[in-house]
Amino acid sequence: MIGDERAEPEGWMATGTPDQPTVTSDWLAIDPPAIEGVRIKEIRSVATSNGYLTEIFREEWALDQSPVGQVFQRTMYPGAVTGWHAHAVTLDRLFCCAGSVRISLFDGRKASPSFGTVWHKIIGALRPAIVTIPPGVWHGVVALGPETALLLNLVDKAYAYDAPDHWRLPPDTEQIPYKLV
Repeated sequence: MIGDERAEPEGWMATGTPDQPTVTSDWLAIDPPAIEGVRIKEIRSVATSNGYLTEIFREEWALDQSPVGQVFQRTMYPGAVTGWHAHAVTLDRLFCCAGSVRISLFDGRKASPSFGTVWHKIIGALRPAIVTIPPGVWHGVVALGPETALLLNLVDKAYAYDAPDHWRLPPDTEQIPYKLV
């Protein structure tokens, strides 16, 4: 039986809620993004004779139809928090290639069917995935674990030095129903 249909074990002192499935028997994630326009692709690394090869982005994955305008990396010390930020026109594609991070999203687009939804995903070197984040979706990142995390971003539009497409809120803002810290 699955989910809440399972009977509670007899003789337990405390009761709880049974876990819902999170992966298939092939260890593919079951948690589709709950925010309109957000896409995720879990990526399998390929073992080679001298390490691993991990594809980060391929056009035929059809995660989005936007070009790659710039690629940049961000290092995050253990426990580092980016705070909330959003873009008016830029699409982010986040990939953590060292360490691990929790990406938290909040759909702030009033016309979106998922307006007001919060969603989280933990990604990293041990569980590679790329997450595409459309304009108008607030996002924050927290570095997890004891090592420095390395986050790549493959944006569709390069950073505009004279007019940055960035809006920011603190990690504990009251405007988003989730605190990053």
